[in-house]
Amino acid sequence: MKLALSVFFVIASLVAITLTISAEAQVSPNKAYILQGSGFAVTDDSIKTSDVDFALISGQKAGSSTSIVVEDGFVTLNQDDFITTDLKGTVLRDGRYIRLSGIAENDAGDEISLRIFGRLVQDTKEGSIYGFTGKLVSEDESHKIIYTTKLSGLTIVTPTQSQQTQEQGKTTIRILSGASTQAISSTYIGSSNTLRAGYFSHDRITIEPGTSVIIVNDDTVSHRIVSGIGLGSFNRASQGALVICEEPQEKLPKGFSFAGSGCTFTFDGRIDTGEIKPGESKTVTFEEVGFYRLIDPKYPWMNIVAYSFPETGSKIIRQAGSTQN
Repeated sequence: MKLALSVFFVIASLVAITLTISAEAQVSPNKAYILQGSGFAVTDDSIKTSDVDFALISGQKAGSSTSIVVEDGFVTLNQDDFITTDLKGTVLRDGRYIRLSGIAENDAGDEISLRIFGRLVQDTKEGSIYGFTGKLVSEDESHKIIYTTKLSGLTIVTPTQSQQTQEQGKTTIRILSGASTQAISSTYIGSSNTLRAGYFSHDRITIEPGTSVIIVNDDTVSHRIVSGIGLGSFNRASQGALVICEEPQEKLPKGFSFAGSGCTFTFDGRIDTGEIKPGESKTVTFEEVGFYRLIDPKYPWMNIVAYSFPETGSKIIRQAGSTQN
């Protein structure tokens, strides 16, 4: 068993190195990215499935390296979910390699430490594919990690001319027809049972603080879009294990939705459209700098992520850059 696993990781590493010889990705400074992927956490006695879903912010570039921080995200280990609390890293050699390390914690207070190193496999117009290997430690048990992931930039949404004329420059996001019906497909390499990103006209956006967004309901049923803290993503919605709490909880650590209630997603009170009937729309404003995770609590597979930060002066980006104060 040990020999087979050792051979498996050696082959996987050699394949990744071979494929990265001619590959090169450019991760721009002061930008937001999503890193999604899945793979396995392996010990001498077990093989567990593991997923990652991180919102990354790149800092200042120094030579061929760029610092990054994980603003929001989670790691799964079989059925256990761990919210990232302190995860940072570096993009090396103009995007050919990514190093990440830090801590994540579940709602019971159990911690895991993650240290992974990624090699670029292929760069495409839709995103860059990385193969990660490394170590995940939980409860004094050390797991070898292998992930296949997709790194993609957040979409910058620019209002069309007709939208600018009608709504004075406000951005429009549409809830697509049929969004209330859950659908299964693959969203990234290595995943075979995740939800498609096809419930909104955009599944993720980058906007500046203070931007007003019009949410139009093109579906045949009413929807309500709220922001919150916690998973709010597709990995547990498909399994019916998402516990949603409507009361915003105070004084929670960054990235947490648990305060003794068992919540995996908690409204944070920043965005709440109320009921949007079919054919109607509501306007909301993203006032704060930071990461917004939006879902429809009645149809939790419907999710969209937004990162709100200015072109310059973001506190989060300044913290990520080693040369800024």
